[in-house]
Amino acid sequence: MAIREMYRLQTRVLAIDLRLAELEAEMQRTQIRAHHLEAELEDARMAYMMGEEAPDRAQLGSELEQSQNVLESQREMIALVKDNRSKARAALMIARVKEKRDARSRAESAGPGAPE
Repeated sequence: MAIREMYRLQTRVLAIDLRLAELEAEMQRTQIRAHHLEAELEDARMAYMMGEEAPDRAQLGSELEQSQNVLESQREMIALVKDNRSKARAALMIARVKEKRDARSRAESAGPGAPE
């Protein structure tokens, strides 16, 4: 296997790792937003029960539902990217094994005492 192919596979794994980190950070931000909305919605419910003026609960509920939907799609995307990462890592490992096997085969065919 050519060095170029190994480099391509290593670069692919790195790119997938970077994308995964971005997706996980984005999901974390969405989770924080969802928790914030849950707290706001609970505060609005309590304020309503106490007869105080409260933010629009329907609006908060809608935003919370939207955030939860986004979270679900982000989880699905992360699962897909993790699957792709596993496949890319497996391809890289296979390429490394083949490269070592080919190098050993070349060394053996060169004969004893020949420079590698």
